[in-house]
Amino acid sequence: MRFPFTLIPELTDEQLSRYRQHVDSDASGWHRRFTESIWRRHQHPSNAKLSGWTGPDDKKRRLLHFFDEYGVEGRAFVLRHAYLVMNVTLPREHVDEYEQTILEGLRRGEWKETPGRRFVRGDLEAVVTRRALHPMDLERHHAIPANFENLDVVVKTASYQPRKGWAERPWRVFFDVGLRKTLVRQEPTLIEPERLKDFFPAQLELGCGPSIEAGIPHLSTLHRIYGVSQANYGFIFRAQHDGLLSLFQDPEAKYREMTDIYRACLVAGSTDFYRELSTLHHAGHLVGPVITNNFDSQCAVLGLPEVSLRRYDWGPYYPTIDDDPRAKSLLVVGVHADRRLVQMRARERGLTVVYVDPEAYVAPDGGRIPYPVEAPQAADFFVRATASEAFNRLARVM
Repeated sequence: MRFPFTLIPELTDEQLSRYRQHVDSDASGWHRRFTESIWRRHQHPSNAKLSGWTGPDDKKRRLLHFFDEYGVEGRAFVLRHAYLVMNVTLPREHVDEYEQTILEGLRRGEWKETPGRRFVRGDLEAVVTRRALHPMDLERHHAIPANFENLDVVVKTASYQPRKGWAERPWRVFFDVGLRKTLVRQEPTLIEPERLKDFFPAQLELGCGPSIEAGIPHLSTLHRIYGVSQANYGFIFRAQHDGLLSLFQDPEAKYREMTDIYRACLVAGSTDFYRELSTLHHAGHLVGPVITNNFDSQCAVLGLPEVSLRRYDWGPYYPTIDDDPRAKSLLVVGVHADRRLVQMRARERGLTVVYVDPEAYVAPDGGRIPYPVEAPQAADFFVRATASEAFNRLARVM
């Protein structure tokens, strides 16, 4: 496999301008040319339903960290560098399954093995390391069951040099951030979309729901692609369920799959929802920067200020937010989890929290999957509708 890896061979003038102004930019506080995710899945009493935890000896763990760099070569949109690390800490026989599946994939993918269990395929290299106890566990005095072992896999472009401290980054998230605290779900007051106007001026927290309407894959798609969780949100700890492992047999196909969401972000057009969002913002009904976990630049293209939450340099993933003192509510559109603490902080500041969400999404097979908002509270308000449905109705009464 060769890098730079071409994702769009020929950008239009509009797409090239979008890349230069909004992707190759850190105006939101996070540079969109670089994309990073850290996922940790481990067994704990609080996540027993999803992780399968039944007792103190259940300590299965899967950590994943990737950091990719995009760019433009000529007029082509490319993946310039790739870096991915996976650690699994599992019963020995399950580590055997992972190791055998990975090694068989490397063989079928015709990777060339070099000393130190390093495998090379074009500009990509993979290093496989198995051990009884991981150095990060040893450093933190973190015990694992006697029948458990660790398997580390690093896949990266051979010329890429990880930043200082990069190897510790996912472990710092695992040990220092820990499990996020969630509120118990209560019953908010259901309202019709037209009533949203009663809560203006509002500051907006924007999730990926409206992006889906613009043709950008759902963020949960990445969970399937990277083997983080199943369609029912259950955690993945077995090789046969881990969608990431196809990377070794056919890296070109897998990287095309892993990067498709970023290709879609660059080519996606605007929608009625985003245009109405712009109208509301410029009329002063929405104030302050849009608080978002999105990386599609849909708001930036319309000239709306953003502050990004996709950053890992703060303790609980919560950067400094420029709260607008004019806001009397936080309008939460298409955000399902309170893991970024935005809604909790808004309530602490005395703001009313108002949700817009259909609480379901369409699965890859076309089925409808319930997707409840995590923790609305009794004092909150809720419009159960898609973003476009709600804002189209709101537009008629504004």
